[in-house]
Amino acid sequence: MVTTPAGKAALRLAAVVVVLAAAGCSYQYDDGLAPLGQREAAAQASAEAAQASASASAAGEAAQRRERALRAPLDQILSGYALRGWADTVLPDEGGTSAASGSGAVWPNGARLTLRAQGQPGTATLRFACRGTTTARIIATVEGASAVDLAFDCNRPWARTVVLTGSRAVDVAFIAGSTPSNVAYRLVRP
Repeated sequence: MVTTPAGKAALRLAAVVVVLAAAGCSYQYDDGLAPLGQREAAAQASAEAAQASASASAAGEAAQRRERALRAPLDQILSGYALRGWADTVLPDEGGTSAASGSGAVWPNGARLTLRAQGQPGTATLRFACRGTTTARIIATVEGASAVDLAFDCNRPWARTVVLTGSRAVDVAFIAGSTPSNVAYRLVRP
């Protein structure tokens, strides 16, 4: 039998090792991460959740912009996010491939707003609208030839077919009627 203090300490240490080994204990710690075999799935799920949250936030912001634009008085000229929200609401990107779009504001006796659209050769639909209290005028040319030239009432969408040839560029000009207006267009391919 061991009676020395060093011998007793060694005997106690041996007993602790035997008990721990018999219990199957191992060192573990929580680093906040999933177990090694499950980390990729957890990271992917986290990325998907972040993307879904960002999409929902963007959709909510777009809905708020559209709502503000629709509630604004017709004699108030829109700009920035409100203008884009109005244009996306009255001329949504649906029913074909949107080749180009644009929006802005025009004032009576002011310079015309000129925008350029590029598209593939063939037939396209030029959709346009204005937001205001009277009318506006649109002049669209393809390679210098008149494709659309008309005055139109504000606060409803309009559409005309155009044929794109050669350079496939459409120059779109808006001119205000008797009051300021917001205007927008979208060139759509079938």
